[in-house]
Amino acid sequence: MTTAKTIAFFVLLFFSQFSNAQTRSFTKDDTLRGSITPQRDWWDLTFYHLKIKINLANKSISGSNEIWYKVLYPGKVLQIDLQAPLQLERVEQDGQALDISRQSRNAYFIDLEKEQPKGSLQSVTVWYSGTPRVASNAPWDGGFSWEKDETGQAFIATSCQGLGASVWWPCKDHAYDEPDSQAISVTVPKHLTDVSNGRLRRIANHGDSTHTFDWFVANPINNYGVNVNIAQYVHFSDTFMGEKGRLTLDYYVEYTIKGNKLKYHWVNCVEGFEMPVKVTLSPEKYEFIYPTTKWKSSRSKLPNKDDFQVEENFYVLARRL
Repeated sequence: MTTAKTIAFFVLLFFSQFSNAQTRSFTKDDTLRGSITPQRDWWDLTFYHLKIKINLANKSISGSNEIWYKVLYPGKVLQIDLQAPLQLERVEQDGQALDISRQSRNAYFIDLEKEQPKGSLQSVTVWYSGTPRVASNAPWDGGFSWEKDETGQAFIATSCQGLGASVWWPCKDHAYDEPDSQAISVTVPKHLTDVSNGRLRRIANHGDSTHTFDWFVANPINNYGVNVNIAQYVHFSDTFMGEKGRLTLDYYVEYTIKGNKLKYHWVNCVEGFEMPVKVTLSPEKYEFIYPTTKWKSSRSKLPNKDDFQVEENFYVLARRL
């Protein structure tokens, strides 16, 4: 291509893009989402505790978010973002229900009754539910992915870097502010495991065939970085001697049991990790399974009990389906 043709090509490209930009219309939702509105400016995020329950039957979610903030200067209206079709159902501060007004489709303004003195720490708790947007081309298009693995078991994940975290949980959805720390509690059916951000603090069992995974992030985290990853995982751990001391390593492996054999593969990146996991099947019988991203079956039959163990600081917990 000659120099003249090259210049002409880029000039046409520029005006084409300029024309598209001129004809694009921005909505009120764009302004509310992208601006540091007066309803955002007066308060600084310090902590979230997101609680979410997953309903596999109808692919819906429900939960709450406890939002802590520092008052930069007194304000009376607070903006929380949550994208349709999810709905914010109620908000409380210190046990008192607050009035909510929906702005356009994806923002909610909360009228505070309590005084908000400068420098004070305050909190509100919001409850929400609904059927979240399904990601049509994750991770490029955000939302929930309700998939199944090749054995037919649930494989669920979230992605929201482009659309924003408010596509699946209520938050202050703007990149200029983030919490100093965050707790994430995810309730799933008992045959599934949730892997979210931070460190796992505990697993709480409930009487309705569900259990809750409580995760905690001790450092600041972007809203869009928060995620849930739900499948049939088994877990094993290791340690690594770092420059400042021993570090803990956690690995999650998706598995299923067909008949009386374990079928497994590693979900985490396993490049460079070659350590086998020693699985004890009985006092006299064991085998080694190696990291792999492809489905493999164990060579041996599982024992006639509900679980089996892995030695040398690893463990695997498996339930028959």
